[in-house]
Amino acid sequence: MRKYILSSMAVSAAVLFGAQAQAQAPAAAPVSDQMPFDIPYGPSITADRAAEIVKAIVAEAKKGSRNWKLAISVVDPSGDLVYFYKMDHTQVGSVTISQGKARTSARYRRPTQIFSNVMQTPAGAYIATLDAVPPVASPGGFPLIEGGKIIGAVGCSGATGDQDGVACKAGVDTVK
Repeated sequence: MRKYILSSMAVSAAVLFGAQAQAQAPAAAPVSDQMPFDIPYGPSITADRAAEIVKAIVAEAKKGSRNWKLAISVVDPSGDLVYFYKMDHTQVGSVTISQGKARTSARYRRPTQIFSNVMQTPAGAYIATLDAVPPVASPGGFPLIEGGKIIGAVGCSGATGDQDGVACKAGVDTVK
């Protein structure tokens, strides 16, 4: 009987403290009226323009003592491939990954780093349920925005995610 009373007291205390903790939970942040990443799609990037972006990325990947071997994909606003370049000795898996980063960035109108950040939280499991092919959640994919409109996106893969991002951003910065 004594065990039953002690157990009951322990359960009651847990419920009481749990209810207090729940009652003291902070209020949810207000929902913004503005839609994030609401960037309109524009006309597609041309192959010649994509080649210029790739040149800037390759130069960044070879800058100084760097020897980053990258696969670089440029896609149109719908995520379809416009231009592809693979540096010599790039790992084979990076070909598809670069295309996935570019496609993700174009279709979701945001850098792939954002998906990478979300994957580090409990909400990240939701990412895997999006689209028939889930978005690539790794740094190195950026939308190409010109005149306030998305004209395509670029994705780089082959080095570390952060290195992919640095090189890829050099190409993005050539678009105004």
